[in-house]
Formats: sequence, structure tokens, C-alpha cells
Amino acid sequence: MSFLSRSRLLALSSSVACFAPVSAVAQDPQSVFAIPAQKLTSALMAFSRQTGLHIAFDGKVADNLRSVSLYGKMDNLKALHKLIGNPAFKIDASNPGVITLRTKTSKQKHSLETSGEDNLTVQGHRRELRTKRNFAGVVDTVTYNDLSNLGGATSLAQLLTQLPGVTGIRNGDEPRYISVRGVSSDLNQTTLDGITLASISDGGSIRRRVNLQNIPAEMTGEDSIYKTFTAEQDGGAIGAVIDMNPRSAFDHKGLYKYIDIYGIYGTEKGSAGANRIPGMSPHLGRGAKVVLSDRFGKDKEFGFMTSFRYQMRTRNTSKTWQEDSYNFYNTSGKILKPNASSTPGWNGMTAPRYVDSGTYSNDLNTLGGAARLEWHPKDSGFEASVMGYAYQRWENSFMEHNEYLLDDTGIWNQTPTTGREYIYRARTIARKDNWKMNTNGVLGNLGWHDDVSTLKLRAGYTWEDYYDHEPYITARSYPSEKGSNAIFADYYIDKDNVATLTDISDMNKLLNSGYKYQYIQQEFDRDHEGMTNVRLDYTRNLKPNSLGFGFASGFEWRSLNATNSSDQLWYKPGGNAASSMFIPDMKNPNGPFVDVQHFPWNQQTLDVTKSRNYTQLAYFRYQEQLFDGYVSLHYKWRHSQLIAGVRADSVNFNAFIPETDGTNPTGNINKKNSGYINPLPSLTFVHEFPENLILHAVYSQSVGRPQPTDLAQAAQFSCGNSDDTQGQVNCSLTQGNPNLKPRQAQNFDVSIDKFFNHGNGVVSVAYFNKMIKHDIYTTRATELINDQLTYVKQPRNANNSTLMGVEVSFVNRNIKGPWRQSFDINASGTWMQGRMTYEGSGVSYKLHQLVEQPKYVFNGSVTWHIPQVRGAVKASFSYSAKYLEGLNDDPTQIYGYGSQPSLDIGAWHDITDSLRIKYEVYNLAGSHTRMYYGENLNRLEAKESYGRSIYFELVYN
Repeated sequence: MSFLSRSRLLALSSSVACFAPVSAVAQDPQSVFAIPAQKLTSALMAFSRQTGLHIAFDGKVADNLRSVSLYGKMDNLKALHKLIGNPAFKIDASNPGVITLRTKTSKQKHSLETSGEDNLTVQGHRRELRTKRNFAGVVDTVTYNDLSNLGGATSLAQLLTQLPGVTGIRNGDEPRYISVRGVSSDLNQTTLDGITLASISDGGSIRRRVNLQNIPAEMTGEDSIYKTFTAEQDGGAIGAVIDMNPRSAFDHKGLYKYIDIYGIYGTEKGSAGANRIPGMSPHLGRGAKVVLSDRFGKDKEFGFMTSFRYQMRTRNTSKTWQEDSYNFYNTSGKILKPNASSTPGWNGMTAPRYVDSGTYSNDLNTLGGAARLEWHPKDSGFEASVMGYAYQRWENSFMEHNEYLLDDTGIWNQTPTTGREYIYRARTIARKDNWKMNTNGVLGNLGWHDDVSTLKLRAGYTWEDYYDHEPYITARSYPSEKGSNAIFADYYIDKDNVATLTDISDMNKLLNSGYKYQYIQQEFDRDHEGMTNVRLDYTRNLKPNSLGFGFASGFEWRSLNATNSSDQLWYKPGGNAASSMFIPDMKNPNGPFVDVQHFPWNQQTLDVTKSRNYTQLAYFRYQEQLFDGYVSLHYKWRHSQLIAGVRADSVNFNAFIPETDGTNPTGNINKKNSGYINPLPSLTFVHEFPENLILHAVYSQSVGRPQPTDLAQAAQFSCGNSDDTQGQVNCSLTQGNPNLKPRQAQNFDVSIDKFFNHGNGVVSVAYFNKMIKHDIYTTRATELINDQLTYVKQPRNANNSTLMGVEVSFVNRNIKGPWRQSFDINASGTWMQGRMTYEGSGVSYKLHQLVEQPKYVFNGSVTWHIPQVRGAVKASFSYSAKYLEGLNDDPTQIYGYGSQPSLDIGAWHDITDSLRIKYEVYNLAGSHTRMYYGENLNRLEAKESYGRSIYFELVYN
């Protein structure tokens, strides 16, 4: 929405053709409407969106009037007369580009270009398509809508997964990060109002990927993913620049209010409310969202916008692991020697050797808000804003995990899917996880413009803090297999070949079978990252309607300061664990558990040396200074544009790493410093053909800066983190590499956009190709450390990587259907192929896939507007093929996620002019998350079930 003086309105009216050249009333005189009664200003905006017509009106008058409801198919002008329903305005349709609503007190001959009013509102097409059309490169945009977006739980990550080429990198049942066009989420550049955000990612690790779960969608208005790069943009992006724009009070003429109160029901119960887990609901959650804005001052030159969110929801999970270890018996129930299916005499049925499953009881909480104060003084060319936000997310989590090694001395009652075997070893794992993350920022923006130039100064400080207390306990026993002391386990193998225990012959006997503590540990993590960012940008002759030579130049400075620390308390194992164990109420997974809630920590013996060593190894500090400058030259003809520019990307860093004697820390801190500078040229060509057909061709160079944790992290050993361990491997050792080089990418993009339906629709086809030098990957090797299988991980530079793909998208809104129905459709599909060469254990391997790069991605949504019920139904879907999550020195042990379909559906209808009810179901199809391993990710490792989440919302607007 634009706020224009009358002296500028005629110029905009005459340039409307470049945005919607077919918007004249005579060309499409009828439309299908679904507009509830509301403030006339908002109703006219909805009318403009649904017809593609531009409406100019006096906002001061419209703010004090109320529209009538408008549903069904009818003539546009007749509908406008009916919508207004008030003699305060007279409709002037003499201008084919803009319909003007004149007040009855004004003279009709009063020309637009001489009007002194600054509160005329011109509504064009939806902002995301306008952004896509105006940007010289390739961009996709989504605009958050309070009333029609699905989501009591909507975060920026969920919102962006509707766009082409975007894969949601999941954290449980929600996306946490996004991969764009198959490029790792670590290689995106994420900004808010142009300011780079601080980020603490998985489990407190310091990485460049921004956790978009922490940013509520209602805090922003328009969010764009820039997939091609000019010199004006940050050079540290190979995947995409994700730019979030804060909501503005100037999006509305006056007071705006939105309140959403909702309840949540999660279908997966888990063991919350049972198994000595206190204070957690097995199913129910709740939440509220509020957005308020207003404008004030003599000329309404000040604006204030604030948003608030509270949410608590359950996220219970059941998880099973498929171990690659089996027993093979003959027809007499005796084990084969050797124990393999190829041995003669096999009975044709596979029995499990390991059975491994767990449940996770979680409640997730969000609390916080944002506020923005803006100043747009009348006819000065200045504008300014200051914004602050603070959000806190925290989780209470209990993990119950049982693992059994079944003996091969016999089997009973065997069928292809069931049977009974001895329990040779039983192990139980208990973990309580209480993490909290604070996300904060203060941003300032001061700009000036005239008819030719713009000057913008932006500055901000953003910071995140992460805290976690994680007790972790394991105990194991080796039950006797002699006579009446033997304990049997009945198993079931499902269609995915995953085994679970259905029964244990005597649970009390198992509880008293001699459990001994294997690990007793507590971690207290504290992590902090702060980011200071200042940037100054100047442009000349780069308005949308400018022709001839123009240029942009600017400078940016960023300072990053991150600290990671963890107080680790390791206790001496081996004592009798039976006194702290119990038989659960809910036996899923089957077996005794450790009562971690009432565990006698004060009776444990601290291993002082081990605790000190691991605490010192967990510490690191990273400091980074970035200095960037750019020059971008533009030349624009009537239908073409050429942009050539270069950006200098300069980085210096200091890494503070604990010194070791090879195994243990010495107590000293080593400082390592390094840096690099890269010139990053870019060239963009755009040409607009007749019939609204636009060609984009872009070449650019960009870099992928190494992660702070890749550079600065010392050797760190931990156990019990489910993100880093799987099945039998319960510990991980991670090591940094301060000698990493930054990735260097050459990016080629060609795309064609065809706009139609008065600018409400677009079809896009894009080809992209990226050639990446010095790619960085983290290997994962399995080693035996302290008598425990341990994943050892370290980042390295790969030889090279390439990525190419084709992306097709279709958007069309207000598609007229029968019986006065209308539809909005947004659908896209992306095909990608990557190639990577990396060094394993003395051998070079080639993969046809990059990390976080699926081969196929499909995203989209369909909205069906039903005027008969004053409402709509909306379905959102996404599908990503399997993708790598991490590598291994042995290519048969690389790991990743299986294909992930997702279907969410919602409906809403208005019960009064101001109240709306919404119903939503997430994960309607009940999809499971699956983890795989192997060179082609062809062996199932584990699967997780989160159930469905159902929302019921009451909205006041």
C-alpha cells in the first residue's frame, strides 16, 4: 500500500500499466466476491485484491465508515456501489487505470495532480507478486495474512515452506530451518529489515543458520527469498538471501486490531501424565496472538505497531530404531552357524537381534512480542523507525528409552512377523531436558529520498542466549538365561521391518536382574551470540519507472561475538541402579525405567577429573569482523535492464580454543586468527517481452562462510543427545577445524515469468546451476572411546561440488468457479541434481547429492472461497524427497532423512462482522519422520511418530 500526495497520484496512475496493464473495468466487468462487512478502508483493500482494480480514496473518510457484506459474482461497478453503501463517496471511473472515490463535498473538476491530501490510498496487486515483478533477479515472496493464514503455530519457517524450491529442515513435527534449491540452510543469509540476525542453532551450537521457529510470522509483513544475487546483497549466501520486512502501522489508515485465541489437541499421547512425569498434559495446549497498530500526530505521521504471542503445546513422540543386526534360525529353532541368511538350512524368517525404542514427552512454550515506532513526516522525504523484539522459547522434555540385545540361543513361536527370544542384555536410558532460548533485537532505520535518490542508514544489535540443563542416566543388566531365571521377550516386526517388544515375560524379574549404572551425567549449557550490524546504502535513478543510467553503492560493518560453555558433571558409574528404577504405568517402550525426576544426585560420587576436563573442552569463543563495500551500475531501457556490480567481502576472525595435551585440556586457551577477502562480481540482465513475459539472466559469485563451530570448537565429548546419537551409539565427539577455507560459488540463473489475470497470476520456469569450490562437510566416523561406541565428527573442505536444477511455479488468485465460488492456487515443483567429491579414509568418494538437498520438492496451497458460508477451506501441502543430513568416512554409513510428505488443512467462516472461527489440522495424513543410512540412504535407521495437531481458533478483527 502507498500513501501519496495528489501531486504524485497522477504519475502513479499513468504508470499503473507496468504493474497491471489489463486492469480496466471494461476488460473484465465481473468478479466473484467474498468480503465480510468491516471497516470501509479494509473492505476497499479486499475489493481491490479480488478484482485487480486500483482504488483511490480518502482514508480519513473511509476510516469512519463501515461497508456492507459482499458475496457472490456480480458486475464490478455495481458491486462497488453496493459495498460502499454510503452517500459519502461518489464513484469516478473515468480513468481506465484508477477508480477514484470522491467525497460529495469535493468538486469533481478538482484534479488529482493538484490535490494536497496525503491520505489517498492506492491498492494494487498483492505485494508478493509486485515484488517478484519489480526485482531484476529471481525472488519469491509470501505475505502473512492474519485472517487467512493457517497456523496457531505459524512460524517464519512454516510460512516460507509454501514457496518454490524450499525444503523445511525439520525439528520434530515443525520445520526449524529451510533449505533453498537444495543448498544447506547454513548457506542462507537471513536479515530482518536488512539487518543480519544473531543465531544459536541446534542444541546451543553456534552456526549461521537462523532458527526460523523462533520468529513468529505475525511479527513480519512481507518475507522474500532472493535466489539470485546482485552486489547490493550480502555476499555470504549460496542458497538464498531471506529478507523479512517488519509489519508497518502505515499498512493501515488508522487503528488496527487483531486477537486470536486458540486451543490445541495433540493426538500422540506418549507417557506424559504417567510414568512419574509430573505437570505435563498428554494432549492439550493453548495459545493467543495479538496485533495492534495505530497512527497519530497532526498529519498521522507517526505509527505504532505491536504484536504479542503466547503458546504452550504438547509434542509427544514415539521413536523406534532399526538396527542392522539379525538372528537367522533353522526349522528346529536353532541359530545358524555362521549367523547369516546365506547359510544353508535357514527357515526363511528373520528375527531381530537388537530391539530399540523410546518415547519423548515434551511441552513447547513461546512467549514474547515486538514493537515498532515509525515516523513518516509529511512532504519531507524522510522516514525513520525503531523496533525491538524479545521472544523466549522453552521446552520441558522427558526421554524414556529401552534397548535390548536378544540372545541367539533359541527362538519360540516364530512367524514372519512375531516370535520369542531370550533377553541377553537390557539397557534403559533416561534423560530430562529443560532448555530455554531467548531471541532479542533492537533495530533502527533512517532514510531519505527525493525523486531521484535514496539514502538509507540501518543499524541493529541482535542477540540470542541458550540455556539447558540435561540430566542423563543409563543403566544396564545381563539377566540369567538359566532355568526359571530366564526372561523372554516377545517381538513384532512391522511393515518397515522395524521390531518392537510387545511383552516381557516377567517385568519384576527383569527389574531385579542386576541393573548397574553405566553413565550418570549432568550438563549445564550456556551459549551466547551477539551481532552488531551497521549498513549505509545510496541509490540514484533506480526508481521503478526510471530510465537510463543509475547506480547503487554502500558499505556494511558487522561484528559477531559468540561464546559456548558447558558445566559438565560426570559421576562414577557401576553402582546398583535397582533402587532408582520402577515399572512404568505406560509400557511403551517396554521395560523398567529410571526415575530421573526423583534421582538421588546427592548420593552419587562425582568424577572430579573427568568433569573438569569435559567442562574445559566444551568452552570456546569466536569473534568475527566483516567489512563489505559494493558498487552496482544499472542501465535501464524501456523494456530492458542491465546491472553490473562487484562486492568486496572481507572477514577477519579470532577463535579461542582450549589447549590439549592430545587427550586432556591443559587449562590454557589458544588463540587462532585468520581471515580472507573475496571480490564478488555479478551481472544481471532483464528483458520484458510483450504479453507480460519477462526474462531474467543472472551470473554472480558468492561465498559460504565457515560456521563458527567448525572453526573454533575444541574436542567435545558428550552422551545422551538424541540429535547426535542413534541406537547403540550413545556418545559423540566433535572437533573443530580452524584451517577451513570459505566456500566459493559461481551461480548461474535463467528464468522466465509470465504474468496474467490482472497481475493476480504468474507462471515461472527457472534453471539454476551452482559450482562450489572448497565445499565444507562434516564426516562422522564410529570409534570405541571409553568402552562406548562414539560418533567422531569433524568438518573438512571437500574438493568441489556442483548443483543444478529446474524450478516451475504457478500462482493464480481469484479463479472464478461455479455457484459463485472462487479459488486461489499456489503450486511449485523443483528438480535438483547435486554432485560432491570428498575424501574418506584414504579414498575419494563421489555422491550425487549434497547435504540437505532432496532430488524433488513440491510445495503449494489451494484455497476455496465459499461465499454461501462466508468462509473458505485451505489445504497446504509439501513434499521433499530423501536428503543427506551428514557424511561419514565410510559411505555405507552416511545418514539422512527419508521423503517427507506433509498435508495441513484448515477452514474458517465468519460468525459476525468481527468474529471468525478457524479449524485446522496439521499432519492430516499422519506422516512419520524416517531416518536412513547407506550410500543411497536405502537402509532404514529409525522412524518417529508425532501424530496430528488440531487447532480451534476464535479470531477478532
